Amino acid sequence: MTKTLVAGLEKYLSKGLADHYRPLKDTLPNGLKDGSHVTVIGGGIAGSAFARQLASLAQEHDKSIKISMVNSTNCNYCGGLITNVALDTLSQMYKLEVPDNLVLKQVDECIYINQEGSVTVHLPHPLTATLRTSRFGLPGFDDSIKERITDGLSAETAANIEIIEPTLAKKVEKNNDGKHKWRVILSKRNSDNTNMVIDTDVVVIACGFRALKRPMLENFQHLTGYKPPQTIPASVTEVDTSGAIYNKIDNRMFILDGIIKDCVVAFVPKGPKWLTLTVLNRKLEKQDITELFQHPEVKKYIDLPDAANSLRCHTLCSAQVYTGASVNFYGDDWLIIGDLTGYGRILKDGYFAAFLGARLAAETLIYYGSDKRSLKKGYHKRLKHFPKDNLFGRHLFNINKRLQNQKWFSRYFIAAARSETDTEDGSWVHGALRALSTGELTYRAIAVFFTLGLIRYPFRLLAGKIGRGK
Repeated sequence: MTKTLVAGLEKYLSKGLADHYRPLKDTLPNGLKDGSHVTVIGGGIAGSAFARQLASLAQEHDKSIKISMVNSTNCNYCGGLITNVALDTLSQMYKLEVPDNLVLKQVDECIYINQEGSVTVHLPHPLTATLRTSRFGLPGFDDSIKERITDGLSAETAANIEIIEPTLAKKVEKNNDGKHKWRVILSKRNSDNTNMVIDTDVVVIACGFRALKRPMLENFQHLTGYKPPQTIPASVTEVDTSGAIYNKIDNRMFILDGIIKDCVVAFVPKGPKWLTLTVLNRKLEKQDITELFQHPEVKKYIDLPDAANSLRCHTLCSAQVYTGASVNFYGDDWLIIGDLTGYGRILKDGYFAAFLGARLAAETLIYYGSDKRSLKKGYHKRLKHFPKDNLFGRHLFNINKRLQNQKWFSRYFIAAARSETDTEDGSWVHGALRALSTGELTYRAIAVFFTLGLIRYPFRLLAGKIGRGK
């Protein structure tokens, strides 16, 4: 009975695209004027998605909008696991699918591990594992989006899009030519060895956390009053598992909770001899890699003797993850999109947040305009539901971090989760762990699921309905 209830609630409470997106009403007379020039700084997922959406909407409403996208072709740090809501958004909003050659694995199980044991959680709908940046002779997801910006667009619309790469935006400054609002100075040189300059009407910053504490963004912050979101440290690396004595990872992703103190680690399989390792709340060190792969629960699935020296890129990349919203991320004829807004589901599903935010921004420019008031109404207002639930997400992360340091709680948590394994989909605890993997429930719902599952366990044990979950 309870398991049927949980399954029903998972389905009922699951959040899809329609729960996050409300279309704007057409108010075209106030939108971008015909002949406007928009410059996008950053060619990752958010920047490329925005450029495609803006061009598509301009074509739909018979507007000629010039779009320049400045891209540095840097590596984009990410676990590379695409949720189904992100895939739906890509398909429905952008009319794009993930090509077969980008799908490295279909993940259908999650193994949750803490210091006291492990439990298998079934994922009813497989998650797509991919590579974000083209490397190792394989195409990347970001590059695929960028290369397909003009797919399905007319030749005239496609001709209005220029991608300038590889180059950096060195500075964004107010323009005094009387014709344009902004001047973007690039590192790329002209034939006379002067810096290339773009005079533009609207600037869209989509360069991600790599830009933090760099001169371009710091100058832009001073110019506009933009304040980046709060972040926690993170790390990403690619692990070559070809040297493993045995490897049973297969189509499983792993959540390693508290194996490294105060951290959550994920393994995402990318092939028979390769996985991506991500860490939240810590800058990874080589000894951490050794500690993870020597843990007895991890060794049930893979025995990789020299894991710390089996990194495909031979490096541990530092990254950042936002834990709150930015302040003043738009103004007259400028806006921020992507991670630098801090508006998205924290700790999970940056793909979906990038796609949704890019769509909302493009719609606002076409239908309302690029002034601050229009951006507040059409862009910011439709993102405001994220911070409310993210508050629960932050509390959930911090409470779990403290509790997992207590041996008794780690043991209790595993026992409660194992007590639900008499059916494939489990019950409350499994539902919560599943939602952490898929991103389909709010953090409020996840907190309720965990609470009910953990409170319910001892009463079921006393009633003799279950064993001790060993």
